[in-house]
Amino acid sequence: MTIINNEIIDTTLFISLNNTKTRNSMIPGFHDQMQSSIKKGEENTSVSSIIIYGEGNFFCAGGDLNGLKKRRDMSIEERFNTLSQLNNTISCIRECSKPTIAAVEGGAAGAGVSLAMACDFLIMAEDAFFSLAYVKIGLTPDGGVTKLLAEVLPKQVLSEMSLLGDRIFADQLNKYGMINVMTRKSLVKSEAIEFSKKFENSPYNSMKRIKILNRQAYKNNFLDQMKLEAELMVESQGEKESMEGIDAFLEKRSVDFKKLRKE
Repeated sequence: MTIINNEIIDTTLFISLNNTKTRNSMIPGFHDQMQSSIKKGEENTSVSSIIIYGEGNFFCAGGDLNGLKKRRDMSIEERFNTLSQLNNTISCIRECSKPTIAAVEGGAAGAGVSLAMACDFLIMAEDAFFSLAYVKIGLTPDGGVTKLLAEVLPKQVLSEMSLLGDRIFADQLNKYGMINVMTRKSLVKSEAIEFSKKFENSPYNSMKRIKILNRQAYKNNFLDQMKLEAELMVESQGEKESMEGIDAFLEKRSVDFKKLRKE
């Protein structure tokens, strides 16, 4: 059963969640298909960015409650193995070498918030929301969502979301600088595609290293981060991308990183 569709739009891999009957929840097969989709985007040299979008006016409702109900009969080890599928999906998106964009309509709930927050950029409808309502059904957050949100939200707001299970709407998230583009519901998909065009002529290796630096910046101390920056800068200085970028600047011409992806 195909619950995730892939489409190449110009130089963007457009991944659409298409299990609308359950608001794109993470039913069996979801994680395998999502990880496969991300891998395809990684391996395709013509792809410069990846968009994740939910069909049916809802991004992702997170875990399938019918499936979660069955886990009470599993052993502890079996539960850990099942949760590792979610963790692998979030890690796959977070560690993707190419820019990833979450395009959120309606809302994201539970692990759906993890899915959106694992992406580098967030395009969100002005009436959309995030919801961590685990506490309302006696569960606790997973998929790294508390870490992902703690990096950008005040403690009190994270407490409101996780301990009360309240919805946080786009206008409030936007005040915390979490949203790159907030737009009308009907424009989320087109805005995400337009935003992805910013990466059509971007240097692949440079962006890959920048993403590593950005991830490590949240856990490295200052000296370790400076050391890592120096190591990656040294690598970058010896590559064709920096040669092209510097030559284009000095020669006062348009840079062409796109041609280097085909070599």
